[in-house]
Amino acid sequence: MSTRPLLLFASLWSLRQYPTKAREWSWERKFAAIRDAGFDGVFCPPIPALAERGSLRYLAVSSIGVDTKFEPTFAAARDFGAVAMDVQLCDYDTPVAEAVKVAQKIRAVARAHDLPFAIETHRDTLTETPEATLALAQAYARATKEKLSLCLDHSHFAVVRHLPPAELWSRLREPAELLQAATQFHLRPFNGHHCQIPALTPSGRRTPEYRDWLAYVEGLFEYERARPTTAPLLVVPEIGHAAPAYGLSCFPDTWTDVVAVAADLRRLWRKKR
Repeated sequence: MSTRPLLLFASLWSLRQYPTKAREWSWERKFAAIRDAGFDGVFCPPIPALAERGSLRYLAVSSIGVDTKFEPTFAAARDFGAVAMDVQLCDYDTPVAEAVKVAQKIRAVARAHDLPFAIETHRDTLTETPEATLALAQAYARATKEKLSLCLDHSHFAVVRHLPPAELWSRLREPAELLQAATQFHLRPFNGHHCQIPALTPSGRRTPEYRDWLAYVEGLFEYERARPTTAPLLVVPEIGHAAPAYGLSCFPDTWTDVVAVAADLRRLWRKKR
């Protein structure tokens, strides 16, 4: 069993317009549900409602482009007690040289606010493919003599590659350089064709596709448990509900899926090698 703590952060996206837009839960009810489900914290941009979260920890997120004025975002996240900042960087067609300049500015602001950051791999950003992410990381290392911290969301890479179920972990563990740089993970159930899949059937059983994904998580967690560090592993089971609607109308209840995924992640993290 690893001595590293696993910290799970519930995305407020999972509860956006939940259960419906007309009957959306209050912030009080959302934060209570997150605590009751055993999450360590919440994941979202710095918003005023965070003042109502109580003892829940906070993991911040922001989208930052070439012309974004982002110092106030870091300041707000720090004031809310964020443990780190997740950054969706630039656009898919931003030249790597320009993106590295932005990343260096982020580095300076993050240090000024004593707030660690990680660049997320995400669709429609510079890091939507493994090749572009690797190019960014290598250019950043040349410019700063430091490793660029990453937040890996492998769902986007899997869809780009249309990976078969049996190859999820064996293919997504490469390039090794990216995995070694990860300090955060977004673990949304996915397969090679859909960046979000249902975890549960209407009767509450694990779906076959989700079980394939859990095999990927087992490989990832085995790798992370073996790393020579005691730093907390920051994980967001980021299942989307509405705006944007990653879930389809035929999907089961979003929040029920989130709670089930979180429970499975806890179980797999405790699993002995």
